[in-house]
Order: sequence, then structure tokens, then C-alpha cells
Amino acid sequence: MNEPIQWISWIKHGVVFGYLIAMYMFLISMAVGAHLVTLFAKAYYRDEDFLPLEKVGTFLPLLILLLMPLLLAVDMTHPERAYTMYYHWNWTATVAWGAYIMPLCVVTYALHSFYLFRPEMMLAVREGRPGAELYRVLLRGKIEEGTAAEIRQRQQKAERLWANISIVFSFLALIYVGMRLSAFKGRVMVSSLVMVFIFISLAASSGSAFMILLGRLKTAIAPPPSPALGKQNRFLADFGGILKFALVAQLVIWIMYLIQLNFTGTGGKLAAYIFLGGPRSFYFWAFQVVIGMLLPLALVLFASLRQDVRASAAAAVAVMLGAFYAVANLSIGSQLIPLTHLEWEQLAPEPFRTVFGIIVMVVLLLLFLASYKILPFETPVSQKSEA
Repeated sequence: MNEPIQWISWIKHGVVFGYLIAMYMFLISMAVGAHLVTLFAKAYYRDEDFLPLEKVGTFLPLLILLLMPLLLAVDMTHPERAYTMYYHWNWTATVAWGAYIMPLCVVTYALHSFYLFRPEMMLAVREGRPGAELYRVLLRGKIEEGTAAEIRQRQQKAERLWANISIVFSFLALIYVGMRLSAFKGRVMVSSLVMVFIFISLAASSGSAFMILLGRLKTAIAPPPSPALGKQNRFLADFGGILKFALVAQLVIWIMYLIQLNFTGTGGKLAAYIFLGGPRSFYFWAFQVVIGMLLPLALVLFASLRQDVRASAAAAVAVMLGAFYAVANLSIGSQLIPLTHLEWEQLAPEPFRTVFGIIVMVVLLLLFLASYKILPFETPVSQKSEA
């Protein structure tokens, strides 16, 4: 016991979870955040002209969640082993909970999307519009009579049921992502339940930004009639107000988080240093703070700027970029702290994974734009309840 130490073994753990995993967690938080913000806004407005934006906030996040497993499959050495979590479940493993939460989240989003588009799909089948045959298959040949408003009234209970269930699984998905990081033992930067609140704030800000940007694209590519267009622009400006308060909340949470780290011993101070002056300081100050919080906060601070298309779109892009780097700084930064030696861990270059992540983002954007042309986001004026 008292003999002098003769050998010291330095183990370099390296950075296991790189930018693809950070993108995975960021896109989940943004998708469920957009869905939650949309449903809460729908409950507030109770306006039929908000329906196209509700479709944007439900169907486009569904596309994101459907493509997310591709990021995991490319990042994992043996992706086929992930299926063991379904038949050999370990309830103490955070990732095992995600194996059930995320697929169920996809199912609820899909069923909610189906009921949102169902009345307009029936109209398209009855009138023989483009896509009628595809809609007939999705509807299993069950075409009802009446206007879109009347069909929607008859299915209101089913639509609201799946909307409410999707809210539950959206919050579970956010808790899962936050717990996924906080479950890393020995990583003082993320081994805290404050991660859940950080991801909720990131979801609120990036989700609002997503709705602003994709809502603006939707009104440009598939514009509604003039009266409804004015209302939708007002709704999108109000999303800018939500974004403003979400950014303030995010800023406060991050300040409290950094203060907490400085009271968590030497390891906590080292973790805070990674953000403030260490290896992730440039990404923290430039991308996360300035571009991701301060710049968009200035762009949505006043109502006149929130109503401006270019200013609101620029704020939305900046927020999403900042939210991605916030997740990357947490995920990658927590792995830079050395556990058994005295040098920072290094993130090896990942050219293939980086290119693949960019390709996934481009594919998502193309799917978003294509959906605006294919799916019936707008309801004809003659089919609304006022008609």
C-alpha cells in the first residue's frame, strides 16, 4: 500500500460523439420545439387561417424525425446492434428509453399530420386535382361528403387526441435528449439535470425560428389568398415575439449554468473555462452568443423588425445556427476534459461525417420545399367554415 508508484498509465479517451451526434440532438430539439410552439399558438389563436402553419409545424418536424436515424447509423460502428434495445431492454440506460420514445413520437406526429391534411385530401380526390390517386391510397378509398370545414368538424376529436398525445411525447423527447447528455458520468459539464432546461430553452428558440423561416418560405412558394396571407404574416410576426422571450430565457439559463459550474469544484471551473476561454471559446462566443443569441435578439426586439421578412428570416437562421453550436459545445466540449491525463482531448477530423450531415440538411430542405408543392397546405376559401 505504501510502496512508491512506479508506473502511471495515461488513457486518452478522445472525442467519441462528434458533430453528427450534435446534429442529431439539435434537430430533435428543434423539431419537437417547432411542434410544441405551433400547437400552443394554435390553442391561443383558434383561427382557421392558422391551419396551414399548424401543418408546417407538424408535418415538417415529422420529416426531420424520420431522417434522424440516418445520422446515428452513419456515426455508429455497428448500427445493427441498436435493435438489441428492443428485445433486451435495460431500463437504467437513457438511450434505451429513447429507443421507444422517438419512434412513438414519430407515430403521433404522423397520425396528427394525417388528420390535418385529411379534409383537403378528400377534396382533391373528389375534384380530381393533381395527387388525387396518392391521396385516395392514403385515405384507403374512404371519401366523405361535405366541405373541408364540415369534415374537419366531424374528425375534431381524433385530431385533438393525437395532437395532445404528440405534446406528451414531444416533452418526453426533450427530456430524453437532456438526460442523454446528463447520464455521462464523470463529465461534470453535462452531468446535471440542468441539461433538460437547456434543451427546453433551445427547443423553444430554435423551434420558433424554424416556424418563422419555413413559414416565410411556405407563404412565398404556396401563398394563400390575400386575406389569409395577411393573417399568416401576422402569425409569423407573433412567432418573432415568442422567439424574443425564448432567447431571453435561454440567455438567463446559460448564465445560471455557467455560475453553477464555477461552484462545482475544480472540474466545474475547468468545464466553464472550456466555454469562456478554452478550446470551445471561439464557437461559444462567436456562434452561440453573438450570432445565436445577441444578433437575433436585436432583430426581433421591435415589432417593425419582426414584421420585416428579411430581418425575421435572418434572425431565424442565426438562432438555428447558434442552437446547433450550443449543442455541439455541450456534447463535444464535455469530452474535451481529460479524465486521466493533463492534456485536452482532441476531436479528430470527420470529413465524411461532416459531408453526410450537410447532405442530410440539404435533403431535408428539398423535402420541405417539395411538400409545399405536393401536399394541400391551404384550404380553398369556398371550403372554409365562413363560406
